[in-house]
Amino acid sequence: MTMLAAIPFASGFAIDALMHGLVGRLKRQGLRLGGVVQHNDAICDDRCMAMSLEDVASGRRFPISQDLGSGAAGCHLDATGLAAAAVAFSDALAGRVDLVIVNRFGKQEALGEGLRQEIAGTLLAGLPLLIAVRSDFLPAWREFAGDDWLELAPDAEAVERWALAATSVAA
Repeated sequence: MTMLAAIPFASGFAIDALMHGLVGRLKRQGLRLGGVVQHNDAICDDRCMAMSLEDVASGRRFPISQDLGSGAAGCHLDATGLAAAAVAFSDALAGRVDLVIVNRFGKQEALGEGLRQEIAGTLLAGLPLLIAVRSDFLPAWREFAGDDWLELAPDAEAVERWALAATSVAA
C-alpha cells in the first residue's frame, strides 16, 4: 500500500471544508494527526481572504496572508507565516503521529518553496501523508512526487478508508 495519497481538486472546490471534516472524522477514529489545514477566516477590505494554517495536532494557527491594502487586486502569501507553520511538521516528526495531513501542494511548493521540504521530510520518515493538489498544480506535483502515490477522489468516506488502511500498515 502506498503511504502517499493526493486529492486532486478543481479551482473553486471547497477543499478546505473537506480537509477540516476529514481531520474531525479521523480524530474521532482515534488517529493522531500532524500537519496543517487551511482556514479562510474573513474577507479583507480588498476582497482577499484572511488565510491561516492550523496545526492539526495543537490547534495553533499561523496567519499566512498579507493584506496589501485597498489598492491591491488580491492577497499575497506571507512567507513568514508559512515558515512558522512548518513547526507543525517538526512537531509531528518529533512525536508519534499516525498520519500527516497537508492543506495543499500549491504555487509555493510547485516553485520549490513553501512546505515542500516538510512534505519530503514526512515521506522520508516513513509516515503516511495525505495532501490536496489543485488541478493546475498536478504537473508540478507529479514531478515532485513521482509515481508512488495514490490519487483519491475528493470523497470523505473514500479518503477516510485510505487513511485508516495506511495507518494500520504503518503501525
